[in-house]
Amino acid sequence: MIPILAALVFSFAPGVGGVPSDDPADPREHYDVRAYRLDLAPDPEARKLEGLVGIQVDVTASALGELVLDLDDACRVQSVSRVPGLLTARADLSGSSLRFEQQDDRLVCQLDSPARRGETLVVAVRYSVHPRAKDRFTGFHWRETPDGQPWIATSYQALGAHHWWPCKASYFHPADKPDRVFVNVTVPGGLTAVANGRQTGTTSQADGRETWHWSYDYPIETYLVAINVGPYRAHEEPLTLAGVDDPVPFAYYVLAQDEAKAAVQFAEVPELLGLFSSAFGPWPFPGAKVGIVQTPFLGMEHSTALAYGSSFPSWLQQHGEQDRMEHFNRHFDYVLVHQLAHEWWGNSVSASDWSDFWIHEGFATFAGAMVIEARRGRRAADAFFDEIEDRVGKTSRLMGRRGATARDAYSPVLYYKGAWVLNTLRHYVNDDDAFWGALRAFQARHLHGNASSEDLRRAFEESSGRDWSAFFEQWVEGEGFPRIAGEVALSGTRIEVRVRCEGSPSTQFDVPLDLSWHEGDDWKRKRVWLAPGANELELSCASTPRDLRVLHLDRVLGPHSVSVKVP
Repeated sequence: MIPILAALVFSFAPGVGGVPSDDPADPREHYDVRAYRLDLAPDPEARKLEGLVGIQVDVTASALGELVLDLDDACRVQSVSRVPGLLTARADLSGSSLRFEQQDDRLVCQLDSPARRGETLVVAVRYSVHPRAKDRFTGFHWRETPDGQPWIATSYQALGAHHWWPCKASYFHPADKPDRVFVNVTVPGGLTAVANGRQTGTTSQADGRETWHWSYDYPIETYLVAINVGPYRAHEEPLTLAGVDDPVPFAYYVLAQDEAKAAVQFAEVPELLGLFSSAFGPWPFPGAKVGIVQTPFLGMEHSTALAYGSSFPSWLQQHGEQDRMEHFNRHFDYVLVHQLAHEWWGNSVSASDWSDFWIHEGFATFAGAMVIEARRGRRAADAFFDEIEDRVGKTSRLMGRRGATARDAYSPVLYYKGAWVLNTLRHYVNDDDAFWGALRAFQARHLHGNASSEDLRRAFEESSGRDWSAFFEQWVEGEGFPRIAGEVALSGTRIEVRVRCEGSPSTQFDVPLDLSWHEGDDWKRKRVWLAPGANELELSCASTPRDLRVLHLDRVLGPHSVSVKVP
C-alpha cells in the first residue's frame, strides 16, 4: 500500500468489529479455507456486481453445524448451496440449498447435516452488490477511460475483501490463506479482465460478453485478490529469473494512450527483479506471472496483478516533462518498486497476525533504499534514510495489539520505522553476508506462508550465530529510539569515550559505537557498546592514535551527536 494515501484511507474506513483471530470462540476459527472460486459479472452501466463464490474448507472443530463467513451487509445474498465434490475452476456449483442469515457483517450458512473434523465442505454463495469506492484509493472503482470506455479496478486492503465477496477475510484472519483461488470474470465484449495468477482461457457468451478465466495456484491473503477491467493493451514476454527453472511470463496491461510510456517504465522490471531475487530469494510465484495492471488509483500490491497508477516517471524524465508525482518519485518509481517488493513481503511471506504488519510495509519501504544503493551507492541510501527519519515519532511502536484488524493495526510508522529498524539491524549485525542470508532464509522458510517478528529474530540468530533477543525487544517491540550525545577524545595513547545514551520513557537501548583511527601505519577499528545512560570508556593503544573517527552512527535510528576531540 502507499503510505500517504493509505493514512487517509484508514482514517475514513468504517470501523468493522471483529473477534481476535486466535479466539477459539470465534466460529470462523472452526475451519481452514482451502480454495475460493469467484465467478463475477461486473455491470459497468448499472455499477452492479453479480457474483457466485465457491468456498472449500476443511473442518477443524469436532462438529460444524453452520459455516460463518465474513460478508458486508450491503451484499445481498440470493442463495447458499452445499456443493458435492471439490472446488474446481469451472465445474458446476449447483447443490442442495441451505438456509442462511445475514447478521451485520457475517453470513451464517446453516448446514443440512453437521460436518465433522477433517471433513471437506464446499458451499456456493450467490449474491449481488452495488460496490463503490470509499475514496480515491479504496473500494470498487467504476471509472471511464479518456475515450469513455469502462475502466474498473478493486482495492480492499483498507476495508477487507468481505466488502465485495463472501470469504473468511484476511482483514480479520491473516493466517488463513487458501491454497488457491480461481477467478472467472464476465465482461462486455471488447474489454479485458485481468486477475491474479495465470490466464487459463476465455469463453465467449451468447449475449456478446466474454469470460476471462484466471487461476492463482498459491496461498494468498484475500485482500490481494483483485479484478481489473478495461480496454487494455496487453504486452507479454518471458523472463529468465535467478533461481527459477523455467522462464516466467512478464505481462503488463495498460491503456492504449500509455503504451509508449509503459514500454519505457517497465523496462526497469528485470533489473528490480534481479535485485530483489538476489537479496530476498527467487521470484516467489514462478507458476503464475510477473504482472502489472494500470489502474485509476495510485497502486496496490495485488499479487501477480500489481496495481499501477503512477506517472511513468522514467518516460517523463526521458522526454523532459514535469512529473505530477515528483514527491513520490524523487529517487525511483515509488509505486513500481514498493509494490514489486511486496511480492516477497506481504504476498509471499505474510504476517501471521496484524501486530506484525511491519513485515509487509517496512520491508517494502526498505526495498526502496536497496534500489538507491544499487544504483547510486550506500551513502545515497543513507541520505534516503535521513529524509524519512523525521516521520518516525518519539514514542512510535512497530508492533500493535494481537488480534487487531488490518485497519486497527495500520499506521504510517509501519513503513518508516519498519524500514529504519531493518537498516539499524543491518548496522548492528555488521556482516552483510549474515544479514542478507537471514532475509533469504526467512523468506524461504515461510514461502507462501505466514510469519512473525519472532520468526525473523530466529532467522537472524541462525544466520549470524548471535542472540538478537535484546534488539527485537528494544527496536521491534519497544518504543521510540535512542538519543546519543557526547564525545570521543584522544589523550596520549588512550581513546576516551564519554557518551550518553538516552531511550524513551519505556524503552532503553544498547547501541554499538564504531571507532576507527590511525595507529602507526595501520588503520584500527573497534566497536564498543553503549549501555543506557552515561558511558565512560577508555581504549588503550600501543602507540599514539591519530585521525580518530566515529563511523556510521547515522545508520542507527535517532538523533545522534558524538563529536571528536583532539589535543
